[in-house]
Amino acid sequence: RAVGFEMDDAYKKAKTGKLNIKGQSVGKPSKRRRKRKHKEALASGDPESTRHGVWWVVNGMEDIRGRVILESVLNKRYLYAMDTGGFRMGDQPNEIEGPEPPEIFTIVKATEAQFSIKSAYDKYLTVTSAGELIGRAEAIGTREMWEPIFQDGMIALQGVNKRYLTADENGDVSVASPTVVSGSKFRLLCSGPRQGEKSEKQVEDEEAEDDIRDFEVNYVKKFQSYQDRRLRVADEDNKTLKQAKTTGRLHEALLDRRSKMKADRYCKI
Repeated sequence: RAVGFEMDDAYKKAKTGKLNIKGQSVGKPSKRRRKRKHKEALASGDPESTRHGVWWVVNGMEDIRGRVILESVLNKRYLYAMDTGGFRMGDQPNEIEGPEPPEIFTIVKATEAQFSIKSAYDKYLTVTSAGELIGRAEAIGTREMWEPIFQDGMIALQGVNKRYLTADENGDVSVASPTVVSGSKFRLLCSGPRQGEKSEKQVEDEEAEDDIRDFEVNYVKKFQSYQDRRLRVADEDNKTLKQAKTTGRLHEALLDRRSKMKADRYCKI
């Protein structure tokens, strides 16, 4: 449903690259460099659509994935979960360090139109009968359900009491406003991969797979005879090589695989 919003005026570790051998093709840029460029592009993009280089504005239920932060449009401060179970708006965020752990939440989708919100303390956000926001529930009930309303890059959250989550200038939070006022407008920011993008773990796993395969190819090139001008590499998957790498037995594992190749002139067949 549509609700009218009135707009207010209100050091990473250095990593060395692999050695380039004369006459060897450089090939395409590594996935790590492409991922870093993507993050730099996000950081230098529209300041209203990204935060800290990796947090981006959610525009609908289908965009929600991974962890989220809830930023007030009123003062650009983040919702903060206290260890007492209460909530307030946090201090002005540091653009370099990013959000603090109590400012990071997890969305648990219930239906296409509703979700629950879990705090960093593994407690669900609840609306009391008095319109207070607390975070002490360990399970999801009707009072832990929220109906989000998205519009123009902003979100309003309506509780079970048909009132909206609202933050005031002092940083106090309640769920008592019957209409969407200036303090009821937030931006939901997500750190998960956008739709169609691969997660950081997927990229790292693929990169590790490529590195292992390239290492094996370069290793085999040193010993094969190339009788028919074809390079032969073991058809086995790289799982055993990954395990051998972590235990310091990579070269021994490569030798075992190399001994199975008929074109290898140095190993027994």
